[in-house]
Amino acid sequence: ISMLDEETLVKAKKDPEVGQRAIITALNIWTQSVSQMPWFHADVHAGNLLLCDDGRVGFIDFGIVGRVSDRTFQAVNELSIALTLADYPGMARALCNMGATDAEVDVEKFGKDIETLMTRMNSVQPDIAVAVMADGTVAGSINFDENEVTNLLLEMVEVTEDNGLKLPREFGLLVKQSLYFDRYLKILAPELDVMNDDRVSGIGGDGAASEASAALPAVNGTGSSPTANGDDKEDVVIDV
Repeated sequence: ISMLDEETLVKAKKDPEVGQRAIITALNIWTQSVSQMPWFHADVHAGNLLLCDDGRVGFIDFGIVGRVSDRTFQAVNELSIALTLADYPGMARALCNMGATDAEVDVEKFGKDIETLMTRMNSVQPDIAVAVMADGTVAGSINFDENEVTNLLLEMVEVTEDNGLKLPREFGLLVKQSLYFDRYLKILAPELDVMNDDRVSGIGGDGAASEASAALPAVNGTGSSPTANGDDKEDVVIDV
């Protein structure tokens, strides 16, 4: 079933660990693919992420994939550190290291523009409703506008261009997937602090997933992957 299917939502509401385990597994595998694989899944909308009946997470439809250059990867690491520290000028400098520009960039102004954009991003919340029906069953619904993800990405592009930068296409792909995961976190695991939870591995980070980077599953196969509780259960399925 889809990561945001009504059944998934109800399961996560009944048992928050279900939602946390699903999103941690999906996020760890995706970030490891960015750092360890030749390409990453560049279209992780809810229809392409599945929660299987046995608790594994499935990635399907690799019709859009991305590849990260060394320069972009280094800048993304710098950006991740700055984001963790809420260091907006640091985020601006990381983006400057990644993008092409013909003029000197005002880092302080750029940082303030990024802070304004991040505040807006964090204020957007999906509408979630879970109700007990007359027969005792539980039903859930969610209002999740995927166009909102695209609009936020366009706003970020506009902010960077207004400050004299042109970012590589691969970064746009990374950001869009990150926005999807941000929404999934707010929906499935709103209490999860991804910046401080040691079960979550950032790109190039030292979390649980880093220990299993060599065991990433092959295409159209399964393999050992990081799990929420650190066991060795195979937790991911990939199908192109």
